Amino acid sequence: MLSLLTPLASGVLDLQREGNIAPFLVVFVVGFAIGAAGHLTKSADLVIAGILIAGIAAAMPIVLWS
Repeated sequence: MLSLLTPLASGVLDLQREGNIAPFLVVFVVGFAIGAAGHLTKSADLVIAGILIAGIAAAMPIVLWS
């Protein structure tokens, strides 16, 4: 497990040097919370919205800074 997390952590730290990753992290957490709320309320629309929000927030730093 640690061998899988090490490249991920180094990638995040590299992105942190490029710019401020905190706003993207906040949007990711909000998207994750929306998805979790959709799962708890059995709302497929909220689950899909959460997945889209979190996915876009996770991909944006790579797109912007690469």
